[in-house]
Amino acid sequence: MPNQPFWEQTYADTAVSTFTKEPTVDIKEFYPIFPPNASVLDVGCGEGRNAVFLAKLGHSVDAFDLSAAGIAKACGIARASGVKVSFFCCALENYVFEKDYDIILSHGVLHLPPKEDRDIFIDKMRSSTKVGGYNVIGIFTDRLPATPDNAPFTHSLFKVGELPEKYRDWELVHHQEGTFSDTHPGGIRHEHAYERIIARKIR
Repeated sequence: MPNQPFWEQTYADTAVSTFTKEPTVDIKEFYPIFPPNASVLDVGCGEGRNAVFLAKLGHSVDAFDLSAAGIAKACGIARASGVKVSFFCCALENYVFEKDYDIILSHGVLHLPPKEDRDIFIDKMRSSTKVGGYNVIGIFTDRLPATPDNAPFTHSLFKVGELPEKYRDWELVHHQEGTFSDTHPGGIRHEHAYERIIARKIR
């Protein structure tokens, strides 16, 4: 059993991108619907690809991750890109919402902590989103098991349909569910089952 997830090694290597330098596909496609000069929180930001992308568009972005290596790398990328992002290290279960946001996003993270912790956090995301604002979430589902190297760190794969059900009282702007394969530096190849939503708070 590995002592740390594969991404810690690649986060520490400034010569590679663990996932991609591009923003996630949903952010890249749907960013035009976001309000201008929005306040954004990126939960589990990793190397900061979404945070930096949104900061370049003029949004005010706070972003955190459990990984110190990921945050250090994200800070360097932001500096090189000429944008300011408030990056900091924090565990999801320890994060305290001190203000409301127009956009809260989280990709590839909420299936990692225990179910109780992630469900409490989703409730806080919902309540800390301004009316008219968005939650943009991508998670892994149990349509496929966690990959062997990720399994020790994956504590709460979502059931298919569980994520959009949590937003049944919001406007579901985008919903996608399926499987995909990806390859990471060092030839690491994974197959995942995913579900993504973009939900707008309507009241």
